[in-house]
Amino acid sequence: MSRARLRRAVSAHDRADAAIVPLLERHAARLEQLSDAQWLSDAEAQARLHRNAQRLYDLDAVALGAEGVLPAIASWLAASPGLSVTKARDAVLARTPLTSLPQPASVAEASNLAVVRDAIRRLRPVLAERAGIAIVLPDAPGLAAQLGVPDATDWGSDVLVEVIRLLGPEEPDLLLLLGTEPVVDATIESLAEFFGMALAPIGAAAPAGLVILSAADFCALDASCAVPSGWLYTTDGELDPDSDPQRVRSAISLLRV
Repeated sequence: MSRARLRRAVSAHDRADAAIVPLLERHAARLEQLSDAQWLSDAEAQARLHRNAQRLYDLDAVALGAEGVLPAIASWLAASPGLSVTKARDAVLARTPLTSLPQPASVAEASNLAVVRDAIRRLRPVLAERAGIAIVLPDAPGLAAQLGVPDATDWGSDVLVEVIRLLGPEEPDLLLLLGTEPVVDATIESLAEFFGMALAPIGAAAPAGLVILSAADFCALDASCAVPSGWLYTTDGELDPDSDPQRVRSAISLLRV
């Protein structure tokens, strides 16, 4: 585990010392016995669950926003003042259409993003060089689909720009971009580079050596599994919150070999 390993992996694509960053935020919250309402709205609780998960699993980076719905939740909050963060998340997961798209700048002012920003501020001095910090975002088509407005990709791109501008100054090390597009949006790529974030697309645009396992396959890894060599190992979605910690630790140990 180390932030240096993560940086080396994403900059030099060093397969000899790969970084391991599975998506397991809700699993970490379950281990801390935190309700969704608690960790989604409390920066200290969110920082604590990631801090303890990193220590438990020797992760090379913690991944905030692992569900990939941070901007979608923020969009609901911006469009519906007074809506709770859990109700906003429920609407996103149900793909309820958002009938009125808020201004992108107002999305970046949503409370859930402020919580993530403040959680990063708490994590940075504690993790120090022990581990990096990753942010998980959808690509623009993914965000539009999450909000039930699949044609609003230009708006979605503008929202992502505002979200990255909000979180980028906190110096996260890595941007994991979930999506199906074969090419990464050049604006998002340039903005990530401006803030010193490595960009790793999880999907069709993934470069060679970025190994993306399904959450189920990750937890089922054993010595008989043939896993491709890579410089970064992650998952295409979150681990089941009820995943057996022993299985998760075993999978990470196998990938370290």
